[in-house]
Amino acid sequence: MSKIVVSKLVASNVLISTSSISKIRKLWYTSKNLLIIRPKFPNDYYTGWFSFQAAELVKNKAVAEGWNITDLQMNDANRNKVTQTINVGSYDFILHYDHGGDFVMCGQNNNQFENAIDNLNVDLLVGKAASTVSCDTATGLGPLAVANGTRAYLGYHEPHWVFFACTNQFTEAANAANYALLEGKTFQEAYNIAIVKHTEMYNQILAGNDVPAAAAMMGNRDCLTLLGDPTAKATGKHSTLDLLHAKTP
Repeated sequence: MSKIVVSKLVASNVLISTSSISKIRKLWYTSKNLLIIRPKFPNDYYTGWFSFQAAELVKNKAVAEGWNITDLQMNDANRNKVTQTINVGSYDFILHYDHGGDFVMCGQNNNQFENAIDNLNVDLLVGKAASTVSCDTATGLGPLAVANGTRAYLGYHEPHWVFFACTNQFTEAANAANYALLEGKTFQEAYNIAIVKHTEMYNQILAGNDVPAAAAMMGNRDCLTLLGDPTAKATGKHSTLDLLHAKTP
């Protein structure tokens, strides 16, 4: 008798699972796993006076928004550590604050420049969202990353300028999009917010009669580039069915 009951229960569960499969597929959960890459080189004004501190403010915002954060700072931002960290983790959003080039997000190893992510390991960004405050990467690395499966990419297609007399304004402009992404806005919304913030900071600097700094701010605004899916968000989106599969032996 007990065997018959068990059989009925098992059959019932199978039927429930089958009939509910379409509903399960419609159930989604989001994840908020962030990797920050931020070198800080000795005697380097850009990372020492600007980008490292700007990334700290973004990290504080991420904490306030409930993100799970891995922060690779200074010499921990080397190629091997970045590669290993991404490969063993489940990151939704990669944030990079440092120097860059057409096909390079720079990293740091023994206080020397090293390619953290470039055209040879760009597959590390597959399925992820990425944003970098650095020079030139939206010219080559960004398009390559998107072509290889990065969901969305935000960066600059020309040099990113900072005038240190106006560091606060340049920090506000550079961080605006990333704050918005951490809040759950789409890449398009974040890009729009950043454009407005760059313009606001341009007007503020110009009001102080610092014409070269104002021109640099406008230059940054005009070379900020959004690539990939504009409706993508930095958060990850996963099916509960995928979660069930992951837990099935």
